[in-house]
Amino acid sequence: MSFRIKRDRDGVFVVLASNAAGNHQYYPFDTNEFEKFVEAAIEIRDALHSGINQKPPV
Repeated sequence: MSFRIKRDRDGVFVVLASNAAGNHQYYPFDTNEFEKFVEAAIEIRDALHSGINQKPPV
């Protein structure tokens, strides 16, 4: 998986590119969607670091 910045006649956008078993998938984000994606990823990362998602001991 990789992110790629692209330009077209309307401006700049980001594409999440995925390649699995020879199958290419592309998921375009406009700049607003990409900002929301990044914010959500940061929240998830912070939750993982805080231990919020850890299972309780058995």
